[in-house]
Amino acid sequence: MKKWQYDYVVVGSGLAGLYSSYYLSHRGTVALIAQGRLEESNSYHAQGGIAASIDPADSVSGHYLDTMTAGADLNDPSAVRLLTRDAPERIREIMEMGMTFDRHRDGSLALGLEGGHHHHRILHAGGDDTGHHLSAFMIKQVKQSPRITRFENHEAMDLITDGGCCRGIVVYDKEQHALVPFGASAVILATGGCGALFSPTTNPPSALGDGMAIAAEAGARLRDMEFMQFHPTALYTSGDRSFLISEAVRGEGAVLLNDSGERFMLGQHPLADLAPRDIVARAIFREMQKTGAPHVWLSLRHLDPERIHKRFPTISEHLDRLGIDITDRIPVAPAAHYTVGGIETDLEGRTSIPGLYCVGEAASTGVMGANRLASNSLIECLVFSKRIADNAKPGSEPLGEPGTYPQPAWSRERSLEWYEREGKEIELRTARLMTKLCGIIRTDSELRSATELIRREEEQLAPLASKNVYARMTLRRLHLSRMIAQCALMRTESRGGHWRADFPETLPPEETYHSILTSDRISHELMNPDHPHS
Repeated sequence: MKKWQYDYVVVGSGLAGLYSSYYLSHRGTVALIAQGRLEESNSYHAQGGIAASIDPADSVSGHYLDTMTAGADLNDPSAVRLLTRDAPERIREIMEMGMTFDRHRDGSLALGLEGGHHHHRILHAGGDDTGHHLSAFMIKQVKQSPRITRFENHEAMDLITDGGCCRGIVVYDKEQHALVPFGASAVILATGGCGALFSPTTNPPSALGDGMAIAAEAGARLRDMEFMQFHPTALYTSGDRSFLISEAVRGEGAVLLNDSGERFMLGQHPLADLAPRDIVARAIFREMQKTGAPHVWLSLRHLDPERIHKRFPTISEHLDRLGIDITDRIPVAPAAHYTVGGIETDLEGRTSIPGLYCVGEAASTGVMGANRLASNSLIECLVFSKRIADNAKPGSEPLGEPGTYPQPAWSRERSLEWYEREGKEIELRTARLMTKLCGIIRTDSELRSATELIRREEEQLAPLASKNVYARMTLRRLHLSRMIAQCALMRTESRGGHWRADFPETLPPEETYHSILTSDRISHELMNPDHPHS
């Protein structure tokens, strides 16, 4: 059996994985594992910008307060302080490497405004194509490094642990239809979120939480998995994949209207259409329930058309292909967007398993709390990837002979044929169920129904998982979906991105807690005593 030994294995090719790989390569050899091509990550398709208090009129404390407010007091203050303090330095660093951001004619950085922010602090590249520009820039750096070996079309399957420590990871080579062990001093999971466990979603089909599921199976702690952020303004379609209409569009002055042409966000929050995402998503959801309409409208009729086309070229082109004029009204509805919880880490990216690190959307660093502040995700990737690279040290013993990793029993053709015929349908059916029963507004009865229905799917699929590698992946995704619903069932309050119609109140500060998930067990832990509201 083929095996590989590296100083570091990084799983995931989004911005967190690319940035981690680049800096780790300064200290040792790196294997970069990607599900598909490097260009197929969530980061690569991110329209939104990257937040940092760059403007002299802005402040780190302002960014800190906006982040804490959006997170509904479930944030870790030390993590938020670290993020907001280091953000400007990381931006300057990547600009010194050659990354360019949009500027005004006078040469100053063009800083935008998004929901939940009280200051213009959002940097963009290519207008509404920031994720693409950032990812493409870092892909170029990665490809130029002789110490990074890229393994595209490889899927993480199992962590290799010994004595409670992570020693590597078993990876499925899709082209060779083989399980291959990778040994490493440190494994960094940058596998992204699980937004595609819901439908409709703005996520690519690969965002199914596989890294989270693998970590939980190995005993790592997952935190606050009930908090799924629904983006308020996804383009309304009848399909399962939604095109995102960036929050920056509202930052430029677009407003939300109901079918009667009324601005229904006025009076609901001091920031109106630019309120934090959970508030806007719930307001849209309730408006749709009230009117029976499948969507609301995002109106740009009052804005300068030339400016809008120039500011949002990617969105404009996409809407043009669909016959929608961006300068008129756009039909929008909420869609699952960002996984707020994730694998619990400390401020250096360490998980509860020694040797295992996590960064990006897959991680719960403490920054996001109960709801992510717009444009904090890309900067979180840069800040915490750099901290991992500065702290993870090579030096573990080489991986032993891999005699305990049996190869798939089914052939590649048979496995793929099953997944195309049955596996995808199971996942899609479950994703629709998750949005219906574990979506924007939740109830006890709906959450109990979700857990029971998914459990039945798991029971039917379990016998096949030992033979078919794709069935095993699907079973893992079902299990993670069920555990998310169970976490939501056990949180009997409303906070941030988790809203219970039967428990609309938020618990008082002294009772604020995190949900901790380890495999099948869910527990609650009171907030860290140094939390300012504890």
